[in-house]
Amino acid sequence: MLWIKNLFIKLFITLKYLIMETRFEKLEKVLLELNISDKELISWVNNRSKSPAGLIPTELPLVYRRGNVLTVENGLNLNRKHELWGIQLLSGVMVALTCGSGNNVSDTTWGKVKKFAEKMRLNGKPGFLPSKDVLNKHWGKAEREKFTITIAVLKENNIDADSYWGCIWCSEVYDCHNAYYFILINGDYDWYYKNITNYDNRVALAFG
Repeated sequence: MLWIKNLFIKLFITLKYLIMETRFEKLEKVLLELNISDKELISWVNNRSKSPAGLIPTELPLVYRRGNVLTVENGLNLNRKHELWGIQLLSGVMVALTCGSGNNVSDTTWGKVKKFAEKMRLNGKPGFLPSKDVLNKHWGKAEREKFTITIAVLKENNIDADSYWGCIWCSEVYDCHNAYYFILINGDYDWYYKNITNYDNRVALAFG
């Protein structure tokens, strides 16, 4: 009777091997039909394994926008890729993915960016322009490195995002015609005419 048992074991192993071979043959066929390279397949598997919900962790939290409502997640949610709006700095200040007006404001004057910030909501609370002192307090090498790594993850997933640079309008005003702005690349700040708009203006906002 022992030989019968061994025969069944051998048959089971053989059948299992044939089934597995068939599955991989089917997979190989699909990869060829869709023209998926080994590199693309490995990247997909790695990203998929990082989170059961399709969330790829990032060094800095990411900000998502749906209408006037913002939410924050600790990574790139592939299911909300089309809603991705910006990056949250160590200070809590949120900056847009890229410099310029984008789909946020008609132009990046101090007044337009201020209005945009005030109409945004996070957990039911309105936003406001960030303080230059808060930005300056948390600015530095640690934030720059986390920002750079976060940008790398976004670019790996074909998302356009500017590096650690741009001029951010601040809540503090110099006088009735001029307001302060923070320079992300070097941590400095200065004041300028409120109605001026530049290519390197980066929309940013904060919440209490």
